[in-house]
Amino acid sequence: MYTEIKVTVRYAETDKMGITHHSVYPIWYELARTEMIKNIGITYTEMENEGIMLPLSELSCKYMIPSTYEDELTIRVKISKLTPARIVFNYETYKEGIEKPIATGSTIHAWADSKTLKPINFKKHFPEYYEKIEKLIEN
Repeated sequence: MYTEIKVTVRYAETDKMGITHHSVYPIWYELARTEMIKNIGITYTEMENEGIMLPLSELSCKYMIPSTYEDELTIRVKISKLTPARIVFNYETYKEGIEKPIATGSTIHAWADSKTLKPINFKKHFPEYYEKIEKLIEN
């Protein structure tokens, strides 16, 4: 199941060529990921308050078609893999009027203890959250 957010490219997000800077896409990915977590019925703040962190271990982006100032974009995110140790999110960026994604990406995050940043078995320590995320994937 995908979660979508809409963004409009701001002037500050473009480079000298007028194209959206590559560094902006991971920020949009975070916005979409945060919205997805909220849709599950959890917030990042709640997770962090309970001792759960999601440090980023890997990020990839592939840019096919540029976006520019004031373009209306849709960022789609889905969870492609969930294990007791990691979670993988996949992203697609769509530009209004173009059917295919203009960019794709993924992020891999580890489940970690907020105090030690050491890996945890998320399924074992937080089974209710794990189950909510698992159900989202199944849908």
